[in-house]
Amino acid sequence: MTPETQDQHARVEIWFQIEKDAEGYPRTRDSEGLLCRPLNPECSECEVSSVPLYLRNVAYGDLITTKRNPAGYLEFEKVIKRGGYSIYRLFLHDSDRKAEWIAALLEFDVLMEQDRHLIAIAVPPDVDSESLITYMLDGKSRGWWGAQDGYIFGDDSPD
Repeated sequence: MTPETQDQHARVEIWFQIEKDAEGYPRTRDSEGLLCRPLNPECSECEVSSVPLYLRNVAYGDLITTKRNPAGYLEFEKVIKRGGYSIYRLFLHDSDRKAEWIAALLEFDVLMEQDRHLIAIAVPPDVDSESLITYMLDGKSRGWWGAQDGYIFGDDSPD
């Protein structure tokens, strides 16, 4: 491997504070760690390379700045450029069908992360999000899952 290739694949964990919703959810978490690709040796600028499960202010592919906290961990500071991805979350009501639904969602050419009954979906800017949203809303109306927006690209793009 060349040094450039190694750097391209290097990942660091950045910690993000979770904004709670009006009811205080998620109750069991205050922060979420995401893997990010460093853009400089100090890791003060990074590209998000994970799909956030709980965050509302960041998406896969965003360029961010970081800072070190007193304990030495890297923490999210701000988004400096949006990557164009939107994030949606599904909370599955029937985990026995999880593999079936994941396979169906992957047909939309999205990226996903999962944690038990929760699936986070990153939708690239070139994907037909209308058909995906229709599928997600149909599943919600059938009682298969609850659905929630994470971050929707274009709502507050800083660039």
